Amino acid sequence: MAPSRREFLKGCGALIVSFSATPLRALSAEGQGQFGTRASHIDPQKLDSWLAVGADGTITACTGKCDFGQGIFTAQTQLVAEELCVPISRVELIQCDTSVCPDQGTTSGSQSTPTNFNSENLALAAATAREALLSLAARKLGEPIEHLTVVDGVITGKTGSHVRYEELIGSKRFNLPLNATAKRRSAADWKVLGKPIPSLDRTALMTGQFEFVHHVRIPGMLHGRVVRPPEMGATVAHVDEQSVRNVQGLVKVVVRKDFVGVVAETQHQAALAARQLAVQWNHGPELPPQNDFFHHLQKQPARTSLPPSYSDVDCLAGSAAFPGGKASPVQPQIPQTLRTILISRGCLSG
Repeated sequence: MAPSRREFLKGCGALIVSFSATPLRALSAEGQGQFGTRASHIDPQKLDSWLAVGADGTITACTGKCDFGQGIFTAQTQLVAEELCVPISRVELIQCDTSVCPDQGTTSGSQSTPTNFNSENLALAAATAREALLSLAARKLGEPIEHLTVVDGVITGKTGSHVRYEELIGSKRFNLPLNATAKRRSAADWKVLGKPIPSLDRTALMTGQFEFVHHVRIPGMLHGRVVRPPEMGATVAHVDEQSVRNVQGLVKVVVRKDFVGVVAETQHQAALAARQLAVQWNHGPELPPQNDFFHHLQKQPARTSLPPSYSDVDCLAGSAAFPGGKASPVQPQIPQTLRTILISRGCLSG
């Protein structure tokens, strides 16, 4: 029986991973921010860390950005299919398995779009792979790259000769770094990306087969619970670890400054230990009375991170483009706040 694509990719782990001393240091210094690629044993600068072409022509792609219901599993699959000019059914996406995927850190704040869809990471990997395959095909077919076209993973030259992706590199490594100058496909030519298609995980979601993150189980997995303070701003005075010594399955009590938590073998054991752990807390700052809270807020000093400046309002108003190319004393499309400012300065009539 032929191995699954996932087994194939894991089997290539030794081929994908770099063990030199340089990559981990380089990755740690990349400075891509809290949403960027993190240091790991999977080097995100290598094409083989992101993509593999199987012997059957299937594209296996890896991503460190998770689908939490925002539809990015489908969208990232579309991205790979588009850049490699294959049907979406030919792409298998593995997400957030850091044993085979680049560790891209946090998925939040709508950061997956600029991270994987703009000019780096998954998008760049797919574009790099397409150009690499075209280069291989040019040598094999004896035609210049500009004479080649790609449709459904088949590269065809002007002479009519053609070659499939899997014939060029199926089950082999690219052994290439990501090419920062690889050209993305033009949006005007998109056939898959940006098109409305049914979500790829809808059947699993509707039939209860989808594995949510809180359902994930791996060998040796432990469970944790946070012990919450009784009030805002409370600090730890003392933690009595002996108070939970009789909890079966307890692995560790964790105290980091004013953070307290427990680790156990099962969720139930962790919850039991968190409830039973005896913690003495120092009181936090006194809160204002609730019945006078609004007035308390009004008395507090205001802090504005971006202080407004209206010094250039006259200039902006004078250069504003209005419908028909003519200025009008009252413009309905001007936001009310700005209109009030303009009226107060005599730039507009009320």
